[in-house]
Amino acid sequence: MLPSDDFTPPTVASALPGETPREPLASVPGDRPIVAVFDFDGTLTRSDAFLAFLRQSVGAARFYLGIIRLFPILLGYALRLIPNWQAKESVLTYFLKGRPLAEVQAWGQRFAASGIGRLLRPEAVQRLRWHQEQGHRTIVISASLEVYLQPWITQMGIDAVSGTTLGVEDHCITGKIAGSNCYGSEKVVRLRAMLGDLSRFYIYAYGDSKGDRELLAIADAPYYRHFGTASGSAPPAWERGLVLSVIATATLYLAIVLWSGVDQFWEALNRLPIWLLPSLAGGVFLGYGLRFLRWQWYLGAMGYWVPWGNSLRIFLASFALTASPGKAGESIKSLLLKRQYNIPIAPTLAGLFCERFTDALSVVLLICLSLSTAADLHWLVLTIGAVQLVLILLLQKPAWIKRGILHPLARWPKVAAIATKFEHLIDSASTLLKPKILVGSTLLALMAWGLEGLVLYVLFQFLGAPTITPYQAVLIHTASGLLGALTFLPGGIGGTEALLIGLSVFYGITPTIAVTATFLIRLLTLWFAVAIGILALIAVQRRLSN
Repeated sequence: MLPSDDFTPPTVASALPGETPREPLASVPGDRPIVAVFDFDGTLTRSDAFLAFLRQSVGAARFYLGIIRLFPILLGYALRLIPNWQAKESVLTYFLKGRPLAEVQAWGQRFAASGIGRLLRPEAVQRLRWHQEQGHRTIVISASLEVYLQPWITQMGIDAVSGTTLGVEDHCITGKIAGSNCYGSEKVVRLRAMLGDLSRFYIYAYGDSKGDRELLAIADAPYYRHFGTASGSAPPAWERGLVLSVIATATLYLAIVLWSGVDQFWEALNRLPIWLLPSLAGGVFLGYGLRFLRWQWYLGAMGYWVPWGNSLRIFLASFALTASPGKAGESIKSLLLKRQYNIPIAPTLAGLFCERFTDALSVVLLICLSLSTAADLHWLVLTIGAVQLVLILLLQKPAWIKRGILHPLARWPKVAAIATKFEHLIDSASTLLKPKILVGSTLLALMAWGLEGLVLYVLFQFLGAPTITPYQAVLIHTASGLLGALTFLPGGIGGTEALLIGLSVFYGITPTIAVTATFLIRLLTLWFAVAIGILALIAVQRRLSN
């Protein structure tokens, strides 16, 4: 389920001295001890302390490289596709697994002393100090790590803390969470473990997200995203996290591309007229339109009707996850269609499989067409074409594939589950693999990929490489895209750029022009898609929440 901000906390029943209370103070604590319970990330702080702790501890270079590697997982968590604990353990494993406990504890001490202070909200600290001045017991309960929360609460004079504890084995971090992740209902469990019967206390609670709703629900004076004063609304946390993640990834990618020479890069860019990039972006978007026609065709062929406008928004929203291994994150459109139109997930996942399959067919066809210009490679083109033809014919007989390939594979325990899933996928996709739809959707993909290859050709012409031919430009673009997909890195980052630059230089283009063209074509075909996807995903979510 996609995240939303539709959680309405209980009515606030208290305010700071000098403020106008939200309600008259009708419920007086009487002789009950007063306890103030604070969430940490986003409540006491302006931003996530966990990532800030990792950045300070492992260094900026390793941190941002890790963010790229973990981008699909972080985005999946932001969109509520991956549970909180699983995403956290993935991050912990990548950055901390195998580190000595003493080293990580030293990092926590340092972050508590020099890092957390920069993240704190002044109004949150003011409310915390007010409770302390009144003699109230103060507690922090958070999904953040105790390794830095514990030394920090000691500095702040806070009475107790309960957070996420790192798993340890042989004095080294395992990357797992010890016990339960301190999130949602677990926060109430932790509070009861500290206090016992909660009805004996008058509880103030402060939180900022759905992870705090159970804690706020048991409080006498709950505060949700404010400290008794009016405050403007902020964008949902997932949107901020998504945008910041994309910016961080794009910034790092830009740094990698520009390392070969900033001056030469800008000199090459200055050769381009101001109207060129918007025009080329329009050409790329036309290709997206062709892919959308293929998707709408698939939905109709499977017996599902979705209004064109809504279907286009959902289709484009999946581009927000284009920078995922093999574009697997684009399966988000199956979840959106299920949520908005109750369309079963299995058929639309089969449609996604057919999208990837026809994309691969079209890319190989374009590579063959480009290679056919070389007489000594005709045999290779004919061989690849024959293999594709045999594959298409086999797909017309799914029963043959199941009896001849999948059923024998299912006898092996290690691949039985995969073979069974693939069998179900072929059954669901059988309608879309019929000759008319298969050939038509492949031609639409062929035109879309060809358009992007021609965009690269135009870039080469304006950057000062007139000797490059359209066939060569299409080959450079499609071959590098195919290799990038095979690396299963997010968005193919690394492999795609390496082959783009390498093939460009092979065809006689100077390194500076090759680097510039690589940056621009990736900006137009990867980050342009991600930007469109973010905007569409925000629009879809807002429509769903209305």
